[in-house]
Order: sequence, then structure tokens, then C-alpha cells
Amino acid sequence: MSEMDNEARRRSAIFLPNAITTASMFFGFYSMQQSMEGNFVHATWALMIAAVLDSLDGRIARLVKGTSEFGEQYDSLADLVSFGVAPAILAIRWCLNDQFGEFGWAAGFIYLAGAAIRLARFNVLIGEEQSRSYFKGMPSPCAAGLAVIPVMVYNKYYGLGPCEVFPVAVAYLVSVVGAGVLMVSPVRFRTFKDVHFTKYGLALPLFIFVLLLTGIFLRPQATFFGGLIAYLAWAFLETFLMLRPREVEQRIKRRELRKKKREEKKLRKQKMREEKMRVISGDRQE
Repeated sequence: MSEMDNEARRRSAIFLPNAITTASMFFGFYSMQQSMEGNFVHATWALMIAAVLDSLDGRIARLVKGTSEFGEQYDSLADLVSFGVAPAILAIRWCLNDQFGEFGWAAGFIYLAGAAIRLARFNVLIGEEQSRSYFKGMPSPCAAGLAVIPVMVYNKYYGLGPCEVFPVAVAYLVSVVGAGVLMVSPVRFRTFKDVHFTKYGLALPLFIFVLLLTGIFLRPQATFFGGLIAYLAWAFLETFLMLRPREVEQRIKRRELRKKKREEKKLRKQKMREEKMRVISGDRQE
């Protein structure tokens, strides 16, 4: 009876995060349907809900000890739908097709391909030390923000419907293609799994949460846009000014160590040859 209860609890623990993953995929699918109908407000907010759910499924799986290989693969497939296909369709329907035609479709495919490659690489890196602190390449939900949040800002502050301002369309094209490139780039993005927000007490993290909640309540589009820009800026700052010099220094040390080992190996071989020659010369003298 005890074993049956444990098995039932294990199945329940596995079901809960996978159910949340399914809900995330549902909102991604709903976003595609709304994009095809031209209802871009609902399409963008559906993807934001999908991103929130995606941020919860993994944490809940670890909390209830319901992680599984099936869940990891299922989460990646759901992410490809919600943060790969759905944002690409939104981008093409809202702007890229009308403004750029074939080039717009190509930009949408570049984004989709980047998301697929990014998720495949993430599956390969699961469990490695570097994947605990940093994402290698922009995570797909954040990359989707580069395709989704500009639509939200435009519909809020300029007008509903598709993009009709060509300079905005050009900037959006660059944003979508840039999102695809960033997902497969070597730029490191923080996972925040190793950050202890309450290390110096609860007051500061709680106050920051209040500020974010207030910003989302008053100006959600502007808050999301500012948060995305801040996350991008920090990733570039940390990669090129903090991590890259440290990695270069480590590569130099490894190169010097390999050179030292080669020199030591060369000296050993030389000593062996000299010893061999002395033995041969001694035999000849005898």
C-alpha cells in the first residue's frame, strides 16, 4: 500500500508541471489564432501569459520533485510552439509581410530557426555547470519579447492594428532578426538561479517587487519594454566586459600550461635519446 501511495504521489508530482507546460502551449496556440485574425492585442497578451506559465513549470517541478526527462523534452517542444512559431506568425502578420513581403517571411523564418536551434542546444546543455548560472544564447521567452513587446508598445501608444509606419517597421525587422541571432549567439544571459535575492534581508527585494508590480499595473507595456532592454544591456555588459576577459585569461593560462607540458615532454624525449646514445656508445667501446 505504501509503494502504491508513493507511485501515486510521484505521478501527481510529474503531472502538475506538465499541465502548466500544456497551458503555456495552449496560450501560444491561442496567440497564433488571434494573430491570424488580426487581433494583435489578444495575441501579445496571450504570449505574455505563456511566458509567465513557462517560468513556473520548471520551478514547480523542482519544488514538488516532479522533474523528469519527459518533462524536459515536452517543455522544449511547448516552448518551440509558444516562443518560436507563435511570435514568428505574429511578426509576419503584424508587420513583416505587408511591409517587406518575401524579406519579411525570411526574417520570420530566421527567428523560428534560431528558436529551434536554441532549444535543441539547451537540451544538450541540461545538467552542465555553465547552464546553471547562465544561458548560452538568449532564452526563447525573452527573445520572443523582442517580437512581442514592440507590438504591445505600438498598439498602446500609437494605434491598434498592423504597423503602418515604415521606420518602425525597419526597426521591428532588425529586432526580429536580432532575436533569432541572439538565441544562437555565445552571449551569456543570467538564469538568476544562483542569485540569493534575500541575502541581505527581505526589505530590498520586497521593495523592488512592489516597484515592478506598480509599474506593471500602471504602464505594463513600458515596464516590459524597459525590463527587456535592461536584461539585454546587462547580458552584453557581463559577457564582453566581465566574463570575456576572464575567459580570455583562462585560455591564456591553459595555452601556457599546454606549452609547458609540450616542452617537458620534448625534454624527456631528448634525455631518453641522449641516454640511449650513451648506452650505444658504451657498448661500442666495449
